Amino acid sequence: MIQQLSRRDVLATTAATATAAVAGCLGIGPGSDDPEEMASTDVENAGELGTPADSFTVLVRSQPFPEFDPQIIHVTPGATVEWLVETGRHDVVAYHEDIHPPHRTPHGVDAWESPRLNGPGSSYERTFETEGVYDYVDRQEVCISHEIAGNVGRVVVGWPHPNDEPAMQPLSEEEETALPIRVRNAFDMFDEETRPVLEAGPE
Repeated sequence: MIQQLSRRDVLATTAATATAAVAGCLGIGPGSDDPEEMASTDVENAGELGTPADSFTVLVRSQPFPEFDPQIIHVTPGATVEWLVETGRHDVVAYHEDIHPPHRTPHGVDAWESPRLNGPGSSYERTFETEGVYDYVDRQEVCISHEIAGNVGRVVVGWPHPNDEPAMQPLSEEEETALPIRVRNAFDMFDEETRPVLEAGPE
């Protein structure tokens, strides 16, 4: 689904900025014992590995290079993830054997991809019902291929065991040869960060 930034989005951003400024004036910040501040910190960390969020927005940019920000997110089963374009043209495509190998999506999950996202404010949403690890890529070519530039990302849904996830298995020699070096390096980084968190499980 493609949508533009609404007046409500702009107002929400402005309100969040004002709230942060007031908190700074009141001296509420890191290290505070205020229970509301502690709860706010949990909310701010939601989506990071180890702190699954119920929904999340990934920003997509072209400058200074194509990137998903953040590259790795952690959400609960049933969470909706939005990809929101800040600059450039992009898409969001699962690494799935049916549309864009190698297969790096949980077993039994259908392939998925966004339409082309043309410019700032364009967005795509997907709800992740099935627990697992999902790797995805931006296949657009604007000056250069965004995949060659390494614009890939990962969605971790719930607390799957890494040994059961296709996205966390070693690449075959054929897959390594077919993938750009920056993508291979990103996958290695993703696994280094994801594996210990999933093995430790929820606190």
